[in-house]
Amino acid sequence: MSDDRTDAPADLAQWGLHAFALGARSTPHSVVAMDDNGVLLYHARNGITMSELHARGVSASQSQLALLRAYELITIDGEVVTTAFPVIGPDLLSALRPRIRAFADTLAPRLTGGVKAITTELRRRGHTAHDYTVVFGHAVDGLLWDRLRAHGLVPTTELSVERPYWNGAFWALHPPRKNTAGVNEVPGSAATLVMVWTDATSNALWELARSDAGQSLLSDPHSQRAVPVLTGEDELHHHSLAIADTIARALQSDPEARALAAALPDTGRHEPILVLAHELIWDLMTALVKTGHLHPQPGPRTLTDHLLLRVPR
Repeated sequence: MSDDRTDAPADLAQWGLHAFALGARSTPHSVVAMDDNGVLLYHARNGITMSELHARGVSASQSQLALLRAYELITIDGEVVTTAFPVIGPDLLSALRPRIRAFADTLAPRLTGGVKAITTELRRRGHTAHDYTVVFGHAVDGLLWDRLRAHGLVPTTELSVERPYWNGAFWALHPPRKNTAGVNEVPGSAATLVMVWTDATSNALWELARSDAGQSLLSDPHSQRAVPVLTGEDELHHHSLAIADTIARALQSDPEARALAAALPDTGRHEPILVLAHELIWDLMTALVKTGHLHPQPGPRTLTDHLLLRVPR
């Protein structure tokens, strides 16, 4: 079942689903994938009555609706059910993504000084293949979220009695980005292992993190030389923070960033900036690689090149 006008699946479980929900006990992803919840949420994206849902073959049982409400994925007003998070389809993305790429191309030169400083420091430490990992894993998809929080641009993610499962923001978009990097973190007794993954490396990186070698990194980070170790006071962190703050300030004040955010659907105070930031970070990395300031992310045969260790100050 698909929407002929947008050529997007009429099931949000098949869309790209994203959550900004640090510390969540359970994110909405699994709930969207249960039963025909994704179909219900797709049809309810602009509001729909119970009878219309039934006419389209969607069960909308009371237990199903109760679960969706518990995860704050829908609102119900009388007989009308409405999806309570942004659903961003091809019609909008096909117009916005070229503009986001152009914005990234204009912003990337403002980051190159920090990127060069990071690569220089990594060479000084003997690390020749961790440039992408540190820039993306620590600065662009790491400290950026802290800087956005400092500017008041992201929601709280703290759990509460009212929001016991997850808190923050959630959105669906189609088409999803392909072959993009992501960041996972594994906390340990002496350090946090940061893994910059792609679909090709994700499983192998998790296996490495769970192995004796991975656990050794977490328990005694300073005894090894294969993976960069970052503290809150060293040069790598300092330059990463500068990169993150430059991006955050651009998202807050640049006229084009404001125009792009205004073009995105908003069901709360923070979703447009979060959606824009998630889209932007991948285009920024592409721009930095394209201009030769970064080498592409290492392949699956060099797993340690995807890792960094973050230790307390």
